[in-house]
Amino acid sequence: MRAAVVPMKSMALAKSRLSGRLDAGGRHALARQMFEHVLSTLREAGFGTIHVASSEQGTGDLNADVAAAARRVQDEGATELLLVMADLPYLAAADIAALIEAGRTSPVVIAEAKDGGTNALLLRPPTALQFAFTTGRPSAAFHADHARNAGIEPAFVRRPGLARDIDTPDDLRALVSDHPAYQVFRHVA
Repeated sequence: MRAAVVPMKSMALAKSRLSGRLDAGGRHALARQMFEHVLSTLREAGFGTIHVASSEQGTGDLNADVAAAARRVQDEGATELLLVMADLPYLAAADIAALIEAGRTSPVVIAEAKDGGTNALLLRPPTALQFAFTTGRPSAAFHADHARNAGIEPAFVRRPGLARDIDTPDDLRALVSDHPAYQVFRHVA
């Protein structure tokens, strides 16, 4: 059984690197719109139940919240975990299919962000890795090293829909320019 989890920082803290462009309400609206898009894309890809790992309800430590969600879905019988970050406005169902397909070749699949972070993971079992999101260092390399240390050669999926998260003012400008659904933010981009 495969489970989907979307890690999500507290809405109050979401997109803080955009504070020079968006006020708290704007950052919240942007984060909410991207989050809803990711949930909708996962549903389109066939996931009926989607869990959210959020520091709003947890410890305030996203890695601890994600680890707790991974343990919870594993305890509920999931043998495979798909983690997809909440700030992927370009995500498509084909990107999810590519992650699942790559999972046929390795029990650890990493979708690397344009900045070296990790935007998605497919793990078999769900607790196969120690999580290293928001540590200040490129988490994709950390996750790959951790897998290799466990004797697993990870697979990498490199697709624009998985690589293009929204963290900087330049990312926001490109999003507003590229994506009609985000035109509402054009006045700040």
